[in-house]
Amino acid sequence: MKIKKIIATPGLNGFYNDDKAAIRKGAKMDGFIYRGLPMTPGFRMIRQPGECASLMFILEDGDYAFGDCVVVQYSGAGGREGILTGKEMAELAMEAIAPGFEGRQVTTFKEMSMEIDRIEHKGEKLHASVCYGASQAALDAVAKVRKLTPAEVVAEDYGLEISKEPIRIHTQSGDDRYTNVDKMILKKAGWMPHGLINNAKEKVGEKGEIFLGYAKWVRDRILDIGEKDYRPALRFDVYGTVGEVFNNNPGRIVNYLAEVRKVTEPFELFIEMPVDMGNKDDQFKVMREIRKGLKEGNLDVNLVIDEYANTFEEVKEWADSDACDMIQVKTPDLGALHLTVEAVLYCKRAGKKVYQGGSCTETDQSARLCTNIALATQPFATSGKPGMGVDEAIMIVHNEMQRVLAIIKEREKGL
Repeated sequence: MKIKKIIATPGLNGFYNDDKAAIRKGAKMDGFIYRGLPMTPGFRMIRQPGECASLMFILEDGDYAFGDCVVVQYSGAGGREGILTGKEMAELAMEAIAPGFEGRQVTTFKEMSMEIDRIEHKGEKLHASVCYGASQAALDAVAKVRKLTPAEVVAEDYGLEISKEPIRIHTQSGDDRYTNVDKMILKKAGWMPHGLINNAKEKVGEKGEIFLGYAKWVRDRILDIGEKDYRPALRFDVYGTVGEVFNNNPGRIVNYLAEVRKVTEPFELFIEMPVDMGNKDDQFKVMREIRKGLKEGNLDVNLVIDEYANTFEEVKEWADSDACDMIQVKTPDLGALHLTVEAVLYCKRAGKKVYQGGSCTETDQSARLCTNIALATQPFATSGKPGMGVDEAIMIVHNEMQRVLAIIKEREKGL
């Protein structure tokens, strides 16, 4: 089967793009928006509507496969590529992808995704967002041509065994960090609440008292209204704000995290980005010292790295280091989807926990295809995405898992 034609069209993603630099500098919220001028290149406002570009492969038989090009919420931060509009992504996809893929035979996902990853545009590596969308379309095309689920396609390409059970789903609260926790508890999210702790003064407090109180409230709320068998793992993404409060001093941060550990028992605890040092080298050094202090204090706190693990090579560096317990494999940042597969597998081989993450600024299609990859690679957790509303993200990812697992189960019976 050949790809007869490629079409690209701008669209909307599941949330908004935020200028992280402006928010960390104290931009004030007014309702749902932030007041002030953006600081990160490419942003026209501090919070702006999220966009995507749908890239469609029209097949010879008239069917079509598609993927969605997206950028992450905090584009241009932590070493990430800059933001692009939906129109820019669509135009770039047509310039870079269409010439080599129109008329191309649909072969294997791995081969096509690797080819996409090697494409250059004007002498530079193609923007990750377009690689991401194009490789989704490739995976979707192979699945349709071979009449398999995308999970089966990935598993065959990499010699993997598909999970027999659903993968733990992570959900994030956004700024509605209380009501959304109740939603997570009712729907038994496996890993929660994220918390969006992105402002030191307002969400951590001068001595850490605000975040400490919130973490305790989450624990207490689970025990209060959760069903007896509900035991989620807890993840708080603090965006370096704990480091801001305690002057990036490893000893003081360890002492503070010991307090957080006490108020979150008995649930497994993950703290993402306790510091943000502004560059990878210093991030390694300080995270390593924090982790060392936690181990010496026999404190069961898992440190998660997100920023500065944006590429496959960076993911490998962190996986091979003693500076973290878990790596977030942020799917849009890696670009072509075979790199997500290989990054998850590398982290597992290195003995690290791995979160197959993503962004609230993704789409229903990118979420479904990433869900299939998670079933094949079996990370600690996968992202409930897109959006910040909890319900929609859990529904999309949970239902896709259930459908795929049910289909595979029937195949095993001889369907």
